Amino acid sequence: MTLNDRHIKKSSFTPSPAHTALKKVAKVIVVIIGAIVGLMVWAIVQPIFRGVGWLISILTMTAIIYWLMTL
Repeated sequence: MTLNDRHIKKSSFTPSPAHTALKKVAKVIVVIIGAIVGLMVWAIVQPIFRGVGWLISILTMTAIIYWLMTL
């Protein structure tokens, strides 16, 4: 059995206004939740990266001083 053009295009389905509104509300909620999660991750990860940067700087400084002292 082969599909005709009507089944391929799915033109017979028209969403109801309630369905369309529900989709829009769902998208807005997903965007808001994504923004909140993104801000929370940023607030938690940023200090960690800042601390790692300081640690790398201190280790590099220590290695340079050790290298200069052993010349």
